[in-house]
Amino acid sequence: MRMKINLTIPIIMKKPLCAILITVGSLTPISHALTFVSGPTLVRQSGAPLAAVLRLTTDVDSRISVVTTDGTNSWQRDFYDFATTHSVPLLGFKPARTNQVLVKAYDKARNVISAQQPLTFVTGRLPASFPHSVVLKSDPNRMEPGYTLFIIQNQTDGTEYITIMDNSGEVVWYMPWTLNNDGDVRQLANGDLFIEEQDPLNRFIEVNLLGQLVKTWPAAAGHPVNPHDVVLTDHDTILYLSDTSRVVTNFPSNDTNAMATLHTVSVRDNPIIEISATNSMLLNVWSPMNLLDPTRVTYLAYDEYNFAGYGVDNEHANAVIEDPRDNSIIVSLRNQNAVFKFSRATGQLKWILGPHANWGTNFQQYLLEPVGTPFQWNYGQHAPEITPQGTLLLYNNGDKQASPFDPPVADQDNHSGAVEYRIDETNRTVSQVWASSPANEDRLYTPIVGDADWLPQRGNVLVTYGYVLYVNGVYPSTNAPGATMVRIKEYTHDPVPEVVFDLSFFDDNNKSADYYGYFCYRSDRISDLYSHPANPVSGLVLNQQNQKLVLEFSADPTHSYRIQASTDLKTWTDLGAPVQEGSSGDFDFEDVNADQLGSHFYRVVTQ
Repeated sequence: MRMKINLTIPIIMKKPLCAILITVGSLTPISHALTFVSGPTLVRQSGAPLAAVLRLTTDVDSRISVVTTDGTNSWQRDFYDFATTHSVPLLGFKPARTNQVLVKAYDKARNVISAQQPLTFVTGRLPASFPHSVVLKSDPNRMEPGYTLFIIQNQTDGTEYITIMDNSGEVVWYMPWTLNNDGDVRQLANGDLFIEEQDPLNRFIEVNLLGQLVKTWPAAAGHPVNPHDVVLTDHDTILYLSDTSRVVTNFPSNDTNAMATLHTVSVRDNPIIEISATNSMLLNVWSPMNLLDPTRVTYLAYDEYNFAGYGVDNEHANAVIEDPRDNSIIVSLRNQNAVFKFSRATGQLKWILGPHANWGTNFQQYLLEPVGTPFQWNYGQHAPEITPQGTLLLYNNGDKQASPFDPPVADQDNHSGAVEYRIDETNRTVSQVWASSPANEDRLYTPIVGDADWLPQRGNVLVTYGYVLYVNGVYPSTNAPGATMVRIKEYTHDPVPEVVFDLSFFDDNNKSADYYGYFCYRSDRISDLYSHPANPVSGLVLNQQNQKLVLEFSADPTHSYRIQASTDLKTWTDLGAPVQEGSSGDFDFEDVNADQLGSHFYRVVTQ
């Protein structure tokens, strides 16, 4: 007979551990009734055309499992929370498919009921303005598993789409986006998306994959949002970049003459702002102009002389990250060809990564000295990040590859790519440990934007060439010289990297002189469309089977679990790992020594 005991003390411990306790006591039978009271039905989501919500109710607590077939592929998705009323998102549908969705429900005794007929969900075609893509290479066995998330803009008509593609380069989710130049999107731990919205909205938003607005955070008053970067930190704050205008004296009148006259001008400053993620209260403001030389110019500063009325764009901050190893902040200034680090606590400058030309004597002590070969300086760089090895990975645009007043490299002769540095802060040195450029591939040059991300499972590097102006020294289109291409590539981290994924966005069939191509600021590889939090397990029951005690529960198989026992709720003994039954998240643990402990407690620890 299948039996259960009463649930007693639920405990949620700090991640990655969480537990539920049960006691050995009187065993009571479980009812075997399980029926659908209403549904199942699918509700299409207008904000996210490839998503749906599955709704149903059952007469007793149940959990849901779905199997979907689209005529080409089949996949199963299991949900592990028990309830009588269910409203769960279904994600991963592809455009222009007729999907058959078979719904099953399981009660806590593992009785199962299936819907009498599969549900049909027909997805529409991608919009006509959706960027045209081609997969040039895909080697799934060597790629980082998961999906690629990005915002891409059709520059011909200005439409934008937040997009998720699978490892075969097929769209599995998208959302039309109406706010141009909101180029960065991140996935939060709960699976939702986090986006910054610049002036006039000046806020940060959380959007779920049903296309629904979940939460908003206003920017600090007087500190508008610069759309280049935002970080939701682990200490419940938001770091972002802002814009302000400041008057600078003795500023060079041009970047081509070492003897240029000096004058007084308005210069755009990009302060780093920190606000509370709870109430948006202003916590900190750090100004690059207060840390660095406001009169130092590069070839990039005058490319965008007056940025949105703020003045000479002499900094153009495009990234801010934390360095948790010493409570510091790292900022990338594109138009200074510089990445610099400063202390969060004191605001003290720690180092500057970039070519040494034209830095004043006060900054020589902070400049990192290059050691070893090969070595390439960063020019117009984007997206620095700290790897698990403690190195600094970034996207090197390579703009000009020179500082005033040396001859610049022509755009058609230039190249961009990822580069990885090892920084010795004690000796103030920097060495190059890896770069994507030795790969046997096309030479791509992007004068703006770009991204490089470390991929944790394979140790590969995902590189976003978001504005390809030249391919092997020629325009992507002979009919429209201004048209730009997007390429998203994944490289192995070998001394001579190999490309295992190459996704191109460009319409070679568009011969119009008014074709402008596509634009993509960054991309991220995400592990799943769904979140996998380390939650307490569900449906925990203790059964007596053939005079043995068997612990049964349902849980997400992306985590591992341990069974522990205690007689006093203080000292716990590890009994071992449960066995997963099938593929739907059912776990069993047979306690062969249960009678040796007497009255005792069990708990399941999620790892």
